[in-house]
Amino acid sequence: MDTSDYPSLPNISQLLARLAVNNLRVLDVVDGQINSAQRLLEATIAQDWQQVKEVSRFLADHASDQGLARTARLVCDELSQGLSGPRGPRHLAQLLAACRTHAQQQRDS
Repeated sequence: MDTSDYPSLPNISQLLARLAVNNLRVLDVVDGQINSAQRLLEATIAQDWQQVKEVSRFLADHASDQGLARTARLVCDELSQGLSGPRGPRHLAQLLAACRTHAQQQRDS
C-alpha cells in the first residue's frame, strides 16, 4: 500500500495544532467585528463622528463579510470627505443593519 498520500501521525498532530491556532484567530476576528459593531452603535448614539469614522475604517479593512466591508468603506469615505449631513453619513443606517445581520449570522452558525 502506498502511504505517500496519507499524512503520518506526527504530521496529523501538527496539522491539528495549526488548525486550532487558526480557529482561535478566526474567533478573534469575529469577536473584534462584534465589538466594533457595539462601538459603532455607541459612537452613533453619541454622534461622535470621528469614532464612527475610525470604527468604519477598521470594519472596512478587517470585516470578513464583503458587503459589510464595502458599506463600512462608504461610511468612512463620506466622513473623510465631509459628505455627512447633520444626522451623520447617508450609509450609516445601512452599515448598522449590516453589522446586526452579520452578528446574527455568527450567532446562528
